[in-house]
Amino acid sequence: MSAGTRRLPAGTTDPAEGSQRPDRLLRHAGTASRLALGGLLALAPLIDVVGLGGSPVFLLVGLLLGLPHGAVDHLVPAWLSARARPLSARVTLLVSYAAVAGAGLAAFRAAPALALVGFLTVSVVHFGTADEAFHAERDGRPVRPRVAAVVAYGGLPVVLPLALWRDHVDPLLAAVAPRAPALLTTEVRALALATVLGAVAVTMIRDVNAGRVGDAVQPALLAALFGTVPPSLAVGAYFAAWHSGRHVARLLRHDPRNAADLRAGRVGPPLRRFARQAAPPTVVAVGALLALVAWPGHRVDPLPATVAVLAALTLPHAVLVAWTDRREPGLRRPTG
Repeated sequence: MSAGTRRLPAGTTDPAEGSQRPDRLLRHAGTASRLALGGLLALAPLIDVVGLGGSPVFLLVGLLLGLPHGAVDHLVPAWLSARARPLSARVTLLVSYAAVAGAGLAAFRAAPALALVGFLTVSVVHFGTADEAFHAERDGRPVRPRVAAVVAYGGLPVVLPLALWRDHVDPLLAAVAPRAPALLTTEVRALALATVLGAVAVTMIRDVNAGRVGDAVQPALLAALFGTVPPSLAVGAYFAAWHSGRHVARLLRHDPRNAADLRAGRVGPPLRRFARQAAPPTVVAVGALLALVAWPGHRVDPLPATVAVLAALTLPHAVLVAWTDRREPGLRRPTG
């Protein structure tokens, strides 16, 4: 090796070399998510005719199917930083994660309407930055979210149902927090919708000008989906097939034990490894939720209980993902 040659960490390739083409795994994950939601959008007329999609069961199923995407949060820091590998660092992470989640649950008990509005706001930021990070990592670019793109990608699955499907959404909001619909006035929803649509236009134009025509189509797909498919079905499908599926693909790349398999084009072993890692936390979360809704003498409605638990877990999850994105994993490319 010459004196001027850098030695790269095991399982990575040179950023200059890797940025020449998109990452295969993330490219395929993006295609799969577009096909899933595109297929649902194609069925929208049939869904409308037969009256499917209005039941909150679809939302509950989608939320539960997407739950495992955050189940390995406690492992991610150690994958990306040697400082997070000692036992003391892992214990600190778990305690901090539980504390933040507990604070979220307490907020839902103390002020459910404000907590729900806060959860929706956090969701906009989290969904938007997740898609921006996904695209950057897929292309081998540094993760530097654009404000307009974050508002576009994050606002479409949250704001469009609130603004366009009020008769469907408000009963769900009221089931979680009775005063929440009153906080989201007509004026607030209209302003939020105008802001999101403006951000969508800016994002699509920027992507077209940058030569990313495929990315430019995605906000239009999401807008069509959330504008025509009942929100319970649309949000459930989006959370499971789009947001969670793309995040799992990123996680597979971040686990250093998957590097050799992904370089060879093998996705099965990494997926099985992820399933083993995610299973225990997911079982615990689902078990706690079942206890909440089925405990004799203290039963609660499954929908508000699920939303409260998911909201409580979303805040520490979003913080951890933001930390991950700041490490610019788009420059770490274990696949060809």
